[in-house]
Amino acid sequence: MPATGNELRNLPSLDQLWDQIRKRKEREEAKRPTKVKSLETAPAAPSGVSRSPPDQSATQRKVTPPQLKRKKSIVSYRESHDGRTKTAIFDLPGVKKEHMHISFRPDHMTVEWTTVTITETIEDGRLVRERKEKIYTRTIPVPQGTKFEEIRATMDNSRLILTYPNMRTVRVERRKYEFGHGEPRRIEPTEVESTDVYEY
Repeated sequence: MPATGNELRNLPSLDQLWDQIRKRKEREEAKRPTKVKSLETAPAAPSGVSRSPPDQSATQRKVTPPQLKRKKSIVSYRESHDGRTKTAIFDLPGVKKEHMHISFRPDHMTVEWTTVTITETIEDGRLVRERKEKIYTRTIPVPQGTKFEEIRATMDNSRLILTYPNMRTVRVERRKYEFGHGEPRRIEPTEVESTDVYEY
């Protein structure tokens, strides 16, 4: 049923409506516990003991987030001097050869390895052994039409070394020359004049 003119005048304006929503949201948020521990208020003091207000310099202090430490990459890449091949060196300390797997597809290779961590603790006189397995994968693109024979993999202590064709090189098919087709090329004898011949 459509509203009449008097009913429309009694409705709050849009600004008043948003103010009401904001105030209701602030009251709801005030009831919830804070997610950041530094913002929590101190627990109530025992009766009869008054607590002094917090130091103003402490509340206005800037909190800088902890700096994230950048991890060293597991894989490093090198290009050969002629630019035809690329070498990927995986630094995998503690990973055994049987825990590595390389799968090949015509347009990419996938290197997969597993790390195993075993922890032992004693709880209530019993030995508890926990085994954690993490599986890591890296996908390396290779040029279209790369053959399996063009890829080499070797293991050197804790390093896996993969050599494969470079993506930036242009793959050219070898030309096949067919002899015996078409006319043979004729060599015409040339006449030599006596002035062209010198005696030494």
